[in-house]
Amino acid sequence: MSLMIMGVGLVSVASLFPIAMLRSIQATQLTNAALLNYQCEDYIRAFPEITRDHYDNNGTPANLADDRTVPNLEYTPNSKAWGRVGVDATDTNDDYPAPSGNGQDDWLDYLGLASPKVVTVIDPVGILLSPVGDTSSFGTDFFGLHPAGAEPLFQNDRKNGGFNLSNSTASNLALQMFSSNDSWTRTLVAAEVVKTSGTQLTLNDIDSTDIAVVQDTINSGVNVRAIVFDENLRQSHVSPVTSAGGNSIVLTKALPTNGLFDYISEVVIEIFEPRYSCMITVRRQLMSLGPAGTPGADLTDDDNLDGDDDDTTNADDFREVGWPGTDDRIRSLGANVVVFFRRDFTPISEQVYEAGNLRKGLLTGQSNVAPPQITIRWSSSIADSKPRLKEGAYVFDPSNGYWYQIRSVVIDERASQQPRNSTNDREAVILLDKPPQASGQFLMVPEGVVEVFDYPGF
Repeated sequence: MSLMIMGVGLVSVASLFPIAMLRSIQATQLTNAALLNYQCEDYIRAFPEITRDHYDNNGTPANLADDRTVPNLEYTPNSKAWGRVGVDATDTNDDYPAPSGNGQDDWLDYLGLASPKVVTVIDPVGILLSPVGDTSSFGTDFFGLHPAGAEPLFQNDRKNGGFNLSNSTASNLALQMFSSNDSWTRTLVAAEVVKTSGTQLTLNDIDSTDIAVVQDTINSGVNVRAIVFDENLRQSHVSPVTSAGGNSIVLTKALPTNGLFDYISEVVIEIFEPRYSCMITVRRQLMSLGPAGTPGADLTDDDNLDGDDDDTTNADDFREVGWPGTDDRIRSLGANVVVFFRRDFTPISEQVYEAGNLRKGLLTGQSNVAPPQITIRWSSSIADSKPRLKEGAYVFDPSNGYWYQIRSVVIDERASQQPRNSTNDREAVILLDKPPQASGQFLMVPEGVVEVFDYPGF
């Protein structure tokens, strides 16, 4: 009897250890996320040009003089954020998804909104570390869950924060601002090292294929560094690795000439892994267009940015929003700093799903107390398309730029009740932590989100 009582007590105590470990991990992640949030805010306050300089994805200024005056967060004519609006003044039919006779449809028909709301994402780390070539948009349809032509409705304009990411110095600065700076992973260790020169080392015990992987990592824009130890392991020299090939690596910083590094005992190669990284999502709304025929140097076609209008007519339109001298009124509805832990940079992580009941205000049969039940739909014919939903995870409304946290998963899977696209024949039902702040019909389920912070800087 005593042993049984003691056993029950020990089991209860033992069950506390995994819970305590889980809570400790969560506390560590939340602490690091808060630190990264403050770091990002401080950098942006110190370098406000992050919100203004606009380089293209190749890192080359399209027109540097004009880029200095056009803010990143104003939606310029070549911006996908405004291009996806697809507003057509001649189309007054509520006919989505079937296009009208003029060849396009109004996305407002789809969302049922009275005015366009657009979102942009400042994500230099995502651009640097994405394995795909086109990183100008945030939001994908990797599994093909939406009808053809729907992508512009949920894709957001992804900005590089003004960094010329083809330049290694600018890339390193972007990583310092938008990710934690101590996330280095040991990749290779060499003990048979020959000093060829002050900047070149031959690693005789490392296979050339492993060295080639290091070069591939450098080519992808990820930082690689080498820690070189002297003969007696008393001093170390840390330097970025410029290139790697065969059995050799080239250091950016030459070894000290103090005689201690004439013989080298060990070289450790580490790859920068932004375990904690962040991006900023910004919500903006066009309030009104200015009067037609606003004076400018060129009223018929202002492609050279010297006036107010940028279309082929004198009428104000959505294409001119953001250009210098515009008289259109725009307001910021808020921004969020989103912190990830071991973020997945593949297109799968940005898959956008069809959502139901994501409507601002009360629906029929709902009370002021009970939060609305939101449905997320996918295709049963594509097994991997099912989103990984769990309590506490975050979802993102790409049409309006709002983040929500999943309070609970009510139904893990069932047949879709009223899908807009027949492809999405399965759905889950979730409760959000707050009522929808805007009406939309898409949700993204990115993994690895630790915390979403309000950011008043924009």
